[in-house]
Formats: sequence, C-alpha cells, structure tokens
Amino acid sequence: MRGSSGIFSTDVFPMLDYRSLITPGLELFDSQNSPINNIDLERIEVVLGPGSALYGPDVTSGVVHFISKDPFRHPGGTVELIYGELNTFKIAGRYAGHNESGTFGYKINARYGSGTDFALDPEDEDDQRVLANFQETVSRGFVTSGGFVDPQQDGPLLLTPGRIQTPEYWASAINGQLHFRPDEHTQIVGSGGWNAGSSIFYNDLGEGFTHSNETWGQVRLNHKGLFAQTYFIKNDGGNDNNPVYLNRTGLIVPLERTHFEAQVQYNFETPSFFNAEWTTGMDFRNAMANTENHVYGRNEDNDDYRIFGGYIQSKLKFGSKLDLFLAGRYDGYNFTDEKTFSPRAALVYKPNQFHSIRLSYNRAANPIPASDIYFDLPVQTTPVFNVWNLGGIRPQTFNNPEITWLVPGVPATPFDAGFPLAAAYAAVNNDVIAGVEALGSQDPNLAPLVPILVNILQNGTVDGFSSAIASTDLNGEPLLPETNPTKLISQLSAFELGYKGLFWEKFAAGFDVYYFRRTRAGGFSQVSPIITLLNLPQDLGNAVQSTYQPLVQGALQQNGFDAQTAAAIAGQVGELLNGAYAQGGQGFIDALAGAGLPFHGIVQTDQVPDTGLPNLAFGYPTRDPDSISDDWGLEVHTKYYFSDKLTTFANYTWFNRPTGVPGDLNFPQNKVRVGMSYGAELGFKGSAAYQWDQAYTSNNSTFPGKIDARSLLDVTLGYGWDNGLSFEGSATNLFNNEFRSLPGFPKIGRRITGRLLFNF
Repeated sequence: MRGSSGIFSTDVFPMLDYRSLITPGLELFDSQNSPINNIDLERIEVVLGPGSALYGPDVTSGVVHFISKDPFRHPGGTVELIYGELNTFKIAGRYAGHNESGTFGYKINARYGSGTDFALDPEDEDDQRVLANFQETVSRGFVTSGGFVDPQQDGPLLLTPGRIQTPEYWASAINGQLHFRPDEHTQIVGSGGWNAGSSIFYNDLGEGFTHSNETWGQVRLNHKGLFAQTYFIKNDGGNDNNPVYLNRTGLIVPLERTHFEAQVQYNFETPSFFNAEWTTGMDFRNAMANTENHVYGRNEDNDDYRIFGGYIQSKLKFGSKLDLFLAGRYDGYNFTDEKTFSPRAALVYKPNQFHSIRLSYNRAANPIPASDIYFDLPVQTTPVFNVWNLGGIRPQTFNNPEITWLVPGVPATPFDAGFPLAAAYAAVNNDVIAGVEALGSQDPNLAPLVPILVNILQNGTVDGFSSAIASTDLNGEPLLPETNPTKLISQLSAFELGYKGLFWEKFAAGFDVYYFRRTRAGGFSQVSPIITLLNLPQDLGNAVQSTYQPLVQGALQQNGFDAQTAAAIAGQVGELLNGAYAQGGQGFIDALAGAGLPFHGIVQTDQVPDTGLPNLAFGYPTRDPDSISDDWGLEVHTKYYFSDKLTTFANYTWFNRPTGVPGDLNFPQNKVRVGMSYGAELGFKGSAAYQWDQAYTSNNSTFPGKIDARSLLDVTLGYGWDNGLSFEGSATNLFNNEFRSLPGFPKIGRRITGRLLFNF
C-alpha cells in the first residue's frame, strides 16, 4: 500500500474491532499468529494514505480495519475445513447467539492450521550461498557482565536444526466475545483470547524461526457520542523449548512483550455552525519488552516505548455537495524530547450520489520502531569477525577511527595510514630470500652479490603503509567512517487528488494521484566500513626497492665497486627486488582470499562491545537529516457489473521513489491486477485474477539485488448447496511461476487447496 513494503515492520495500521493488531513496539503485523478468523469477518474497511491525525504515529500508508461479525446480526455456527498442497491443513469454527430481548450476545471462535512453508532449497546454488551463513546449532547466548551477548562464549545448547530452514509451521487461536446492550444508546463489548504460532520469519537481521504464545483482552464502551476502550496484549516471545532464534548467529532472540492501550473519544454535532460533526479524543500506548539481554542488550533496562496523544477532527458541511474535513493530532514520546503535530485537511465534492472528488493534505509522524531504537545484539558470526546491530538510541561514532585488520598478527592502524607494509614484508620475506638464493646459484654473475643481499634483507625491514585502500560497504559502494546520529522520527506530508464514480449503474471507476514528501529518519544500513587492499603488491615492491636499493649500492661500494658501477648494479638489483616482492605481495593477497577473508579490515564504531573479535557494525544512521525524498503515486481501479452474479475488475498502481535510504526500495514501480468473479451464495461460483509486477532492484542492506518481473494467476472454483454446505477449490500461482519476494528469499511456487464450509 502506497509503496510500503518493509521486510518486518509496516507503515500500514491493521485493526480488529477497533484495536491494533501491530505487535507491540515492533510495527509488525503477524498475520499468522493473530486472532483473526476468516469465517468471522463481516467486512474489511481500507483507508489509503497517511492517517496519523486520527490513528496516531506510524500510520503513513493506510489503515486496514477488520470488522468481525456481530452476534446479533450473524447468529449461528460455521465450520471450515481446508486441505491441500504443501501439507496445508486448517480447521476453524465459529458460533454466536443472543437472548430474545437482544440485550445480551456472545460468540466464540477457534482455528488451527499447519503446513509446509516455502523455504530455501539446499540443492539450489543461490540458496546454498545463503544457507552457508547459517549456524548448525541454536543456543542461549552468554550474557556478559556488561549486559550484552558475547557470541565468542558458549551458552547452553538448545537445538541442532542444521544449516537449513525449518519449513513446518502451525498456528492456532481461540477467542470469545460478550455483548451487553442495556438500552438503545449503550453497548459494552468484552473480548479476549489466546493465539500462538510457529514459523519462519525474516527481518533486517536476516532469517529466523519464531514461536510465541499471545494472550489479549479488550473492553470497549459506546454510549451516545462517547467511545472508550482499553486493551492489553502479552506475548511470551518463545522459550527454551520452543525458542525464537536467528539462523545466522545460532542464538536465541527472545522478545517477551506487553502492550497496554487506553482510548477515549467523544463525538458531537454543532448544527448552527456549518452543520458540523466533531470528533475529539486522546489515547495512551505503552509497549514494554523483556529480551533477557539477548536482543536489546545494554538497553534492556531502558526499552519502553510510550506514546501519549490527543486529537480533534471536524466535518464542516457547505451545503449538500461540499464537505471540509479538518483534523489535528499532537503526540509526545518517552524515547525522545521531540513532539509531533499531525494535521489533516480534505475537501470532498459530491455533485450527485454517483460521483465524488476528493482533495486532501495530510502530515504524518513516523517514529522508527522500538526494535530499531533499542537493538544491541550480534546478527551474524564468522571465524574472524561478528556482525553487530545497534539501535538508534545509541548513536554510533568514529572518534579517531582505526582499521582493525583481519590479517593475523597485524595491529590496528589509523584509518588515514592504511596497511603496514612491514607486515606484508615479514610474511613474504623468507620466500623471496629463498628465491634470491636459488637465482644466485643459477647465475654466476649474481652469486657474489647474494650473501650481501641476503644479509640486508634478513636484517632489514620496510617502513610505511599501503597507500591504496578501498573503504566501502559490503556491496562495494563507497563508505567512510563518518558519524551519523539517528533521527528517531521522520515526517511525511501527502497531497492527494482522488475521484470515485459509478456510470450507468454498471461501471465503477476511480483514481488517486498522490505526492509524498518525506524527511529522513534512521534507515537500516551498514555503519562500519570494510577495508580492501587495492595495490599492496605494487606498494610493497616499490617500498622494498626504494628502501634497499641505496643500501645495496652502499654495500657494493664498501666491497670495492666504484660509485657508477655500484649504482648501475644496485639499480638492476632494485628492479629485481621490486618484481620479487610485488609477486610475493600478490601471493600474500591470494593467501588471504584462500583463507576465506572477503575483505581485509574493519573500521569499528566506538559503541560496539569488546567480544574478542572485530565487530562489523550495522545500525540506523540518518545519513543526511536535511534531505527530502519526493515520491509520486497513481492508482486506478475499475469494476464492471455485468449482472448481480458476474463482475470484472482491473486495477493499476504506479509508485515512483527516485531516491531512498537503504531498505526503502523494496517494491515494483508498476503493478497490474485484473480478474473476474461469478456466483452467489448458492450454485456455481468461481473467480480468476491475474497479477503482473514489474522487475525492480532492492537496496535493502541484508537482501540487496534485482528481482525479476512476476506473472501470477489465481483461480477459485466452487459450488454452494441450500443445506448450508459449500465447496471451493483454489489455486494460488496456478502455473507455478516461481518468484522471490526479495533476493535471498525462498522461491514461492504454486499452492492448491480445497475448502469445505458448513453454515448452520
């Protein structure tokens, strides 16, 4: 929606019956481990675009509100059974009822599902490169006295999954709801339940596996113009028997979290003032976490995520055809002193009941998630260095930056100095001397010089540093050790023009054109540069020649050679040494590559912990806090009603983000979806939909690269009987056109399922 396509978090705000479905503090919608039961859904309301003015911070791409079935309007029972490819199995049930007077209603939902997910294939060459980064085992981390996990020290072993993904998943939920209507103006609804699940997951840190149990409760009140609610969510974040872990570290990442929210809202009218309708309210959110120092590390005791805000909205009516909406919201936060104001203004013109035109302006506050603020953990381990992720609450700095060399025995050097040539000289010197001695035994003219030359080479050294190094990120793009603090909150301003209409009572059409203007906040990216030696062979050869050629000339003169002859011979010897040490230097570089070093050094940030190995830091820097990204988008949607049973649709979206911070560009610029559906509750029914997504290039730091265009066809066929029984067969990606959502993700193919539904 509106170019929002994060790997883990989302700027879309999903809700179920007026409460948030976002995982506390993470901006994650875990659709599998949620209380939603499809057979209990009455409708889904979608509001596109920024919605911070009413719904609060983070709502920059839209709202998706799942409305469940009211037991008064939808009494009775439903049973659903789904079975199909990839061991797909699901069973669900719903039952609802109410008393004769209509003052008390109830319902209960339950579902269970399991199957095999699409996973990385050990036989696929591309997947093998990803799986090679996985660890064989899963352990609890060793927490140091400093409050962080040290991956170089072993914790208790929990699992041995091997270098594969565990594709089996399951999910279950049970919840209930009670409705009380003491009079026509009052309704009290209490809800609560439990849901759990286990599956593969992805985020900016890489691949992982999750297991969690979640309990929740909600109470809401409607009385005339008053709406109030409170709810809580508690998720255990896994345990040692069923842990949440990252494949690239083999360490658990427990994230027990609790979310509490309270809201109060009042609606009233002022008929004498533009016949206006008003909404005003305030809400409080508090997300708390316990990661046992495994995820938030040194931030463990200071990782709450609280927001307190108030808002007001008015709908002013200028006659029967023109409405003006005005709204504003003010929010404060516990993790920053910054306060935000999110205004909204919209003009809606309706020339008649079939057509409407909308022009709007929104500004939305977008704080980064709690995880991006408080992260402090290793996210990948290798024999020679760790990859460490630090959240934005701890800005990463480079005071007196040094290059920590991955070459054994080489001490750190100032960033501006480069690689010490003495280390390369020492590494290749014995081999070069052996070559000189062999050459002397083959050439009688050189034999008298060999003892002199060997003595000089054995007792000397080379000063100076390699002058040519590359300071880059892992993708080879230039990256310097520069301090970039994290801006925790960005702002998005949106202008939008929209139209919706119905022609001839048959053809519905509409479009939205919008412009987004974003300020910068922290984006996940590499912070520590990696260092690669570029011209070490040439630098070493030149340094040896410039150092030893004068010494050779002096030694020759001391042994009776005149100055001119000594200089000539020394010049020849210098050229010989230059070539020999350049060749030795290339052998030195080749040996490092053969030892598995993809690069030669790391510039660590001041904030990474001391774990005994260098730490390649990632984080959420704001590279240029003053920069602005300008994004444009277009949506066109059409639907034609041939009859009350047969309809067709065609949708097109275009989104253009010419610039973006790392992690922003993870979606195609053009998408097309067309389809048709036929049928009613009884008799034959079916649908087909075709979708085409343009190729694009992801700039995500963990999953960068090109994604090919995709063409997908989904088909459903079914039949409904008058006894309440119906059957559907569905094929998602019917022709099995395999695709990857991002580079390094598994290939997704076809899934065919059958569905039985019985209403009673």
